[in-house]
Amino acid sequence: MRAVVFEEVGRVSVRDVPDPRIERPDDALVRVDVAAICRSDLHFLHGKAPLEPGEPIGHEAMGVVEAVGPRVERFAPGDRVVVAFDIACGRCWFCRRGQTQLCEDFRMLGAGIFGGGLGGAQAEWVRVPFADTNLLGVPDDVDDERALFLGDVLTTGFYGAALSGIRDGDTVAVVGAGPVGFFSLQAAMVHGAAQVLALDMQPDRLALAEKVGAVAIDVSERHPQMAVADRTGGRGADVVIEAVGDPSALFTAVDAVRRGGTVTVLGMYTSETVDVPAGVWWARALQIRFGGICPVHAWWDRALAEVRAGRIDPLPIISHRLPLDDAPLGYELFDSRAASKVLLAP
Repeated sequence: MRAVVFEEVGRVSVRDVPDPRIERPDDALVRVDVAAICRSDLHFLHGKAPLEPGEPIGHEAMGVVEAVGPRVERFAPGDRVVVAFDIACGRCWFCRRGQTQLCEDFRMLGAGIFGGGLGGAQAEWVRVPFADTNLLGVPDDVDDERALFLGDVLTTGFYGAALSGIRDGDTVAVVGAGPVGFFSLQAAMVHGAAQVLALDMQPDRLALAEKVGAVAIDVSERHPQMAVADRTGGRGADVVIEAVGDPSALFTAVDAVRRGGTVTVLGMYTSETVDVPAGVWWARALQIRFGGICPVHAWWDRALAEVRAGRIDPLPIISHRLPLDDAPLGYELFDSRAASKVLLAP
């Protein structure tokens, strides 16, 4: 089959790789109809997380079940499904508590040895272990492009808003209006925020934020702390969601939150070390919550309900639709921020 593979730092290609097959009785094979390039794929592209040359990449996929192992009970060939990016067993102590991202047999698609050696989802086919846990059935009234992001960034944004404990009437600021931030903005509104502020410096991202009802704040023109204070009577936001994954974004979030407020960290960190003024944060009584990897299995049903109701709209974030063989161009566009979200069709 054709698949996107990592070649070297800064370069991917599309090449023929062995077809996946049913290896265990709880596996499913999914024919990929549409995949997407995710910001975390860039961590592998730039060598921040390990991949060997020739290893498949990608973890966001939507498609149709083609075959299942004998122990798969919830899905059958022909079912339309979204694939979870974080593969969990569904049976261990953490999974039973809904913390599937901490699964004792945790794996991740398209992440090489870091993810348990599974193949990538930017391919014609993908093997999904523990299929009853790691597939989400898609109803007929939800098309592929509206369903795709439930396996990762949409549900991550929804999870971040839920984790933040947003109350009716709160002001919520989101640092970084990329894909995760875009969905965090919408999810904050779903959870009752009266005012949602998008902090970014990319005009296209700010325009998308305004399109879904957020107030756009260009941090290249205004200091984020002052801009948020001006809209909150000088207090700061009740909740700030950090959706970048960079120490400077974390400090921006802390500066923008009010005393006693909550900072939720959704951005992905790998090996970064951050020196924090613990005494200052303690004195301000801040609640700082690290979301970690999103346990999509615990949240995607609720996120799907919001998509079906029209309260979360995934479509504006899609800027490019390319054939799978044009994936290197897609990575170039996405990495240079010339694209907000790139879809790949095998």
